Amino acid sequence: MHLKLLLLFTYLVSPPLCAQKTDKEAPINIEADRVEMHERDGLSIYKGNVKITKGSIQITGDEILIQNRNGKLEHIKINGKPATFFQLNDLKEEVSAQSFQMKYLAENSMLELKQQALLVKNQNRFSSEHIIYDAHNDIVTAGHDTATATTTTEQPRVKITLHPEQPPEQTRPTQPQ
Repeated sequence: MHLKLLLLFTYLVSPPLCAQKTDKEAPINIEADRVEMHERDGLSIYKGNVKITKGSIQITGDEILIQNRNGKLEHIKINGKPATFFQLNDLKEEVSAQSFQMKYLAENSMLELKQQALLVKNQNRFSSEHIIYDAHNDIVTAGHDTATATTTTEQPRVKITLHPEQPPEQTRPTQPQ
């Protein structure tokens, strides 16, 4: 049993995306109706109203699969109606996402969203059937997934709402009295 807990910890020690530095030291809390651990394959499967928290990171889904290879987190698959993701970065900027299918690739900090995908970063909203967020390079790519697109059906369009950047609050000089 201790080996299982150690493996579970190694799956989740690297926080996703560009999380706060304090997230690395935060404990991992997982709630689920069921868990299946395949130690030999480095796979953990959580089912039923799954909630994972680690510092500012919050992930929810109906089913979450965590794959580990050679002692390192490889990827996390999250399925839900919808699955959700939330975190704060070191600048206290919020990144949240929801879709029916998510996949986080640890090696390159990529979050892929499929089916009714929505990504909100710094109040800017991106919605599409397919979104890829590259956290290392801060790049959002949205549009239909060319691997599953068909030429006979019209693909939903990408919808974006961008908010102007707010200038830092300027302090007023005090008036001499």
